[in-house]
Amino acid sequence: MKGLENPCFLVYTVSTLRRFVPCFFWVSCFYVEMKRRCFMNTMFLSLLFACVFAGMALGSPVPEIKISLAGYGSSDIKYAVVTVKADTFGLMRASDNKQVFSGALAGPIKDADSGDTCYIADFSDYKEEGEYYIEAHGKGRSLNFNISGDVYSRPFTMAMRSYYHQRCGIAVSDPGGWSHGACHLKKAELHESTGEEGELDVTGGWHDAGDYGKYTVNSGISTGTMILMYERYEGKLRGFNLSIPESGKKLPDVLAEAKWNLDWMMKMQRKDGGVYHKVTTLNFPPMKRAAEDDKDAQYICEVTSTGTANLAAVAAIAARVYSKFDRSYANRCLAAAERAWKYLERNPDIVPEGGFKNPPDVKTGQYGDGDDKDERFWAAAELYAATGKKVYHDYFLKQAAEYGYAVEKPGYWWDVNTLGMLSYAYSGRMDRDTAAVERIKAALINHGDVLIDRTEKNGYRHMMTEEDYLWGSNSIALNYAINLIAASELTGDDKYKKAAAGALYYVFGINPFGMSYVTGIGERRVMNIHHRPSAVDNIEEPWPGLLAGGPNKRKQDKALQELAFDTPPAKCFVDHVDSYASNEIAINWNAPLVYVLAAFMR
Repeated sequence: MKGLENPCFLVYTVSTLRRFVPCFFWVSCFYVEMKRRCFMNTMFLSLLFACVFAGMALGSPVPEIKISLAGYGSSDIKYAVVTVKADTFGLMRASDNKQVFSGALAGPIKDADSGDTCYIADFSDYKEEGEYYIEAHGKGRSLNFNISGDVYSRPFTMAMRSYYHQRCGIAVSDPGGWSHGACHLKKAELHESTGEEGELDVTGGWHDAGDYGKYTVNSGISTGTMILMYERYEGKLRGFNLSIPESGKKLPDVLAEAKWNLDWMMKMQRKDGGVYHKVTTLNFPPMKRAAEDDKDAQYICEVTSTGTANLAAVAAIAARVYSKFDRSYANRCLAAAERAWKYLERNPDIVPEGGFKNPPDVKTGQYGDGDDKDERFWAAAELYAATGKKVYHDYFLKQAAEYGYAVEKPGYWWDVNTLGMLSYAYSGRMDRDTAAVERIKAALINHGDVLIDRTEKNGYRHMMTEEDYLWGSNSIALNYAINLIAASELTGDDKYKKAAAGALYYVFGINPFGMSYVTGIGERRVMNIHHRPSAVDNIEEPWPGLLAGGPNKRKQDKALQELAFDTPPAKCFVDHVDSYASNEIAINWNAPLVYVLAAFMR
């Protein structure tokens, strides 16, 4: 386990402690003396220790040369970010410390979101495979990294297998030692807010995040993104082996994993087509509780139109993608999608009125959304792509016109209209409205140009603005990348995909902390994620392949609130188990990660 709930008792590896004994000694002395004199309160001192030990876990101090710790594709753009003043850099071969490439550092760029002054070391022209490091002449060196024809297959495998690790209702094991027993096997009770009585079998699915709840709204964008990824990159993914229980059977592994959650989503559908919002316990379980030990009663909350539309969209995607492998299952998915759409037609206003709110006795994730038009829009786009029916096409075109055919935001669970626009543009249906397609493409090009302009002005070469450093900001960066990739694929202009690589580099280490936000990837990486299976398993490393949420300027937990008031947005992150607002994991955050990795895999 990486960080105990009391930050004063963090435990790290012996090798890490050896490197930092002097620091540990002096901070300990400081702690004792200041507590004796009552100069500081205990909470502050505890968090001081948390920060010191978090720095130890990452190999403090923060490096001045930030690299992609996952490596670089041979033919991709390649750069590092240097945050110390220097004029030139060299690309050094690790095996013999020989300089193989050199250049002038571009900059400086004052990065407003982090407060850092950045210089860019671009070595895109160098393509020879091997292990290297960057040296800022006279100012130090980076960690080692690889240049390879395909650096992303391993991260993709780890990130995809994280969904297998999140499975509910089955025993899970990994060769690295991580495991949990079969969990949440009992029927769940219908909460009184449903107006119904009884119990339902809603076993299966994926645990949503660092807790054990399951939510149809967040499952929608997560599962939908995964199946769309397969549809668009089938050539790479059809034979990809994830070493899951279904490997080698009739479904490709990616689709088998997605099916595990889609099957659960369909269990959440009533006979009238409506879909229940979530199934959780009344309260979040303690951090030190394993999945198989979570025996509290689970409750199913009321039907929502957002949950219903999400199932309609995802099941429609599945109907067309799974038809190659299992026609019967594809037909079942289409029936579920159209049944959900019928419910939406009978209930044209949002259900419940004003959007879902937790009942007074339910304290778990709410996933409330006061506007379901975007979910209905996405559902119409996918149902049209699956069936070609006029009712879905007409709905899509009417709503697309009301949206102004805009593509200007990243997808997120509460805002999925971009997914609808892109699906229509990607669709191969011959009866598409040509004018609508061209307007969507034009909007996408404009959006892509805006994002490229942002990357060129950003010190860390990514496309986020200050307003994007919210809960799950790392996924926002990756969903922007999906938009850029779409712009490249739909227009044939490779400049957009080149810019999209910046999102991967950002989450893998070219960020103000110089660390990988993905567990198990990189020499410096997040260790103390807010994730109950990782907190309880007594294994030093967290479960692998999980993307931490990332900087959150709103500081929505106590750990973040201990940061200085004027901490820049891009630095509002704490690698601590208590920072659920910056360091939790979630299935909808890993979804754009696997999508973008798939797009860049060779």
